[in-house]
Amino acid sequence: MFNSTLIPLMVVFPLIAAILVNFLHKKDRSVKTIAIISSIVAVIIPLLTLYGVHLFSGHIRTESFPEISKLLIPDVYMGIVYSYGPLQKILLALLTVMTVFVIFLSLNKKLISGVYIAMIFISLASVSAIILADDFFNFFVFIEVLTVAQAALVIAVKETKSHKAAFKYMIFGSVSGGSILLGIALLLGVYGLLNMTDLSNAIRAGGALQPVALTAISLITIGWLYESGLFPFHVVKSNMYENAMPEAAALLQLQSKLVLVAMSIALLRIFSGYTLLKSVMLGFAIFTVVVGSVMALQQTDLRKLLSFVAVGQAGLVAMGIGLGTSFSISAGIFHAINDVLSMAILFFVAGFLFEAYKTTKVDKIGDALQKMPLIGLIMFLATLAISGVPPFNSYQSELRIIQSAVQAGYAELGVLVILLSVATFVAIIKAFYLIFMRPGSTAEIDTKFKGTMYKTIIVILIVMCLFIGLFPHVIYDPIYNVIVALGV
Repeated sequence: MFNSTLIPLMVVFPLIAAILVNFLHKKDRSVKTIAIISSIVAVIIPLLTLYGVHLFSGHIRTESFPEISKLLIPDVYMGIVYSYGPLQKILLALLTVMTVFVIFLSLNKKLISGVYIAMIFISLASVSAIILADDFFNFFVFIEVLTVAQAALVIAVKETKSHKAAFKYMIFGSVSGGSILLGIALLLGVYGLLNMTDLSNAIRAGGALQPVALTAISLITIGWLYESGLFPFHVVKSNMYENAMPEAAALLQLQSKLVLVAMSIALLRIFSGYTLLKSVMLGFAIFTVVVGSVMALQQTDLRKLLSFVAVGQAGLVAMGIGLGTSFSISAGIFHAINDVLSMAILFFVAGFLFEAYKTTKVDKIGDALQKMPLIGLIMFLATLAISGVPPFNSYQSELRIIQSAVQAGYAELGVLVILLSVATFVAIIKAFYLIFMRPGSTAEIDTKFKGTMYKTIIVILIVMCLFIGLFPHVIYDPIYNVIVALGV
């Protein structure tokens, strides 16, 4: 009961925190105080839900405020059904910790207001709800809320190109949201259900999918492509990453990959008998990997380079999921976790460089290793991590994806994964050389900027990458057990 009561708070509390900091957006000291306290509480709540339950065991299916709904309309159920198991625990822990890191890095920035911090908390609540939701309607509602919050984080930069990127994201997001909603409406019309577990059971019991249901799959898949930042919508997502502040970009790519995981599992659970769905996922994943890799190699701005690297890595996550076996899906989810950690380090390094040099153009910064050796070392290690070099974490997940591809009879996809790793390494190491090793710099360094918070956080993250690389089963085994149990 203790656990069940606290689960809705993982959604409700960040919304309360958002309201508080928004009301106090002109009082800097109050905003900082509330933001810090709320961040700590946001991390503590998921930990409290584990009270009396082993960290990666147990599964709770609970309803949010069903008593109230029964009082209002006795014969109609209106509560929200949450599903909280080992996979949700891992994803929510990652989400809350990374969000807190971004908040801490953002508090001292001049551009930051209470509204900005409020949007971070709203996005935290939205992604938490998406991960926890066991019904399609609330899934859709929070995807829409997340879209607005993410656009607001980009608009905060207050530059014309950032406003354009956010506007494009909102326009395409409205189309994507409409597509998802129409697909949900069709499913409701055919089966009379929106709960994912019940809907999955109904479709399996009915045998062959009805034509209307096939149309619903297609519409929801379009939304899946957009929300995950996969081809052909990768341009919109990469543009968002590029034009946001680097810390916000780290958060945006984290949220996109967690939504990718959550939506993929929902689709595979409900339409497990529709084998073509996995083939469609795999096809778009391959295109995304190729496009992301090629585009990353051509960039001269670190933020834009990292944006396309993030796109390529999203394709790799989708590839693991699209291969369609329990082993490959688990590997894809595992890579999503590994990827967001490595990408966060690189985006935080970009944020450090931007604060120090007021630019992330690699041809304007040079000889930075002498001035910031720790940042250079961490960027080099993060490059190894994101490229799948042992003993770092991405090696473990990429190896499993390669094994999955070979086992499924797609050895050429294993080669593609290796080529992605090589392309990622080349693209980032070239930027590393130009920034840290190349003599001369046209950009002036801000000698007053120390970046202590940046240094602390990126050191913590690189240690996490190394730990997972050395002890992968701590994360991978619970994921695999959940996927096997779901039968996706």
